[in-house]
Amino acid sequence: MEKYKVNKVEDITPELVKKLIDKYIAEEVPRLERLVRYYLAQGDIKDRQMKDKSKPNNKYANSYGSFITDTMQGYFLGKPIGYTSDDKDFVDRISTIYNEVHEHAHNADIGKSMSIKGIAYELLFMNGSDVDMAEISANECFLIYDTTVNQNVLAGVRFYYEEDYLTEESILKVEVYTDEEIIHYTGVSEGLREEGRDSHNFKAVPIIKYANNKEETGDYEKVIDLINAYDLAVSDTANNLEYFADAYLVLKGVDLESDDDGSGDGLDNMKEKRVLLLDKEGTADWLTKGTSDLEVESYKVRLKEDIHLFSHVPSISGADFGSATSGESLKYKLVTLENIISIKERYFRHALENRLDLITTILNIKGGNYDSDDMVITFNRNLPTNFAQLIDGLSKIEPFISRTTLLSQIPFVSDVEKEMQRLAKEETSGMYTSVLSEEE
Repeated sequence: MEKYKVNKVEDITPELVKKLIDKYIAEEVPRLERLVRYYLAQGDIKDRQMKDKSKPNNKYANSYGSFITDTMQGYFLGKPIGYTSDDKDFVDRISTIYNEVHEHAHNADIGKSMSIKGIAYELLFMNGSDVDMAEISANECFLIYDTTVNQNVLAGVRFYYEEDYLTEESILKVEVYTDEEIIHYTGVSEGLREEGRDSHNFKAVPIIKYANNKEETGDYEKVIDLINAYDLAVSDTANNLEYFADAYLVLKGVDLESDDDGSGDGLDNMKEKRVLLLDKEGTADWLTKGTSDLEVESYKVRLKEDIHLFSHVPSISGADFGSATSGESLKYKLVTLENIISIKERYFRHALENRLDLITTILNIKGGNYDSDDMVITFNRNLPTNFAQLIDGLSKIEPFISRTTLLSQIPFVSDVEKEMQRLAKEETSGMYTSVLSEEE
């Protein structure tokens, strides 16, 4: 995806914004819309046309796009992201905000869009006196950077069409977010007309980009050609079955006429009674196109294997997993997937850090004295866990790490701070002995 760059924020004029919107709609949006179609199993096969309209034209689009995205999403963000800090008040303030916006579900939506399109956007804004956040469709948003080697974000552009159902007209609405203000525009015949400006207190552009990888490509974008080939193979297999059903019966040495003379000895009678009487010289064969079922099935199997191989998403129900049922054995089978997820996590973490920076700015304006760097972000893979093995390992390192860190590694502890409070209460009452065992 192309990055739009200018020297300074003053160069972002209405004329430039309109030009970039037109460029984005023409060059980027069609690709994004195509990726969404593949998630919805509406691939290119759906548009196939046959020159001979009498021929079968099955159009079976397989949902590999949704399989790849949903599998990655479930593994990557199926469990909530954890946030811990030594500053308890800071954690409480962030937890309150995140609970209000249902942050876990919000993250899942962002991650899904990122997986499909290769990129997703999030807007932070003030809802009364509270910080709120919302996903912005990548079809309607892009960032503008400066020309330095750091490629700092100068502005975020959100555009959408407002429908007037009475006049059946679409009106272009544009919002340009800088580090200080929001500039509102309306599309007119000569370009963009400024409607007003609002200030904000985030002290940075409040639109955050979530990149899927450095190239900002979707998780199944690289295997679309293979998905197309598989869709075509499956559809043509169905076509061949119809060809066989419509095959011609070739009669040699047989003189059969229609039943128009009323004798009842012709073709119509043969079709109805499904009996064919031939003399010694007569033969009957089907005229069909010769194909090798084994070869076709082998081709489809190869395509399926390549789709899983190059998307790095194994076929969980296939032979790849064999008898691997425990959490640890599954991890070994998911090495290639884990490699891709690790890249996702790196970019997702960077975006979450930007989010925390923006929220912390608002909290400090309200009288706080927080540092977003104090917050530790923990991602939890969604895999079956061997609890006995996990607890045994943690109990051995318990004397050497903090209780907060220890609890953050236990999957069923979703809120470390609350768990710490419960432990403190138990200690006060004399009930507490150890985090991991009842023995001192």
